[in-house]
Amino acid sequence: MRGADLLVNTLAEAGVSRIFALSGNQIMPIFDACIDAGITLVHTRHEAAAVFMAEAYAQLTGQPGVALVTAGGGLANTPGALLSAMASETPLVLLSGDSPRAQDGKGAFQEIAQTAITRAVTKHAHRTETAAGLGADLRAALDVALGGRPGPVHLALPVDLLSAEVAPDAAPPAPPAAPGGADPAM
Repeated sequence: MRGADLLVNTLAEAGVSRIFALSGNQIMPIFDACIDAGITLVHTRHEAAAVFMAEAYAQLTGQPGVALVTAGGGLANTPGALLSAMASETPLVLLSGDSPRAQDGKGAFQEIAQTAITRAVTKHAHRTETAAGLGADLRAALDVALGGRPGPVHLALPVDLLSAEVAPDAAPPAPPAAPGGADPAM
């Protein structure tokens, strides 16, 4: 199993059935994994729109919204929408592609200090450091988004981790069911 599969399986185990996204190079492994897991990808035309749609979805369903964008300019288009989710106390997880860890500081394609950009407009911003940690980091992000005063969380996902092989048992246990809301099938 690849890191992207572990990430998406963790989303599915948490009850996520829909992700609002704008595609890009670093996140294509997640797109493939979503197709295999039966998670619906709602493709948008702007990264902020993906976050706003995830916010609306969370407000309408009572489930955390999930937005997926690519690195660099893609991520840089999201802070205004994240601020809206923070102000409305909406549980939301923003997943962003990120440059490979081995190329940090070397001008990799779309390399940017992502968590430094989102830290001010989220409850928590984190960059995953190991492929085996993708599931646990996602589970923690969901817990933070839903815990206390709900709000947005950002998780940066280096593309090398999404493509890396991981053991199937690296996945965290299934979470308890989230509180119900409107029909998530919309």
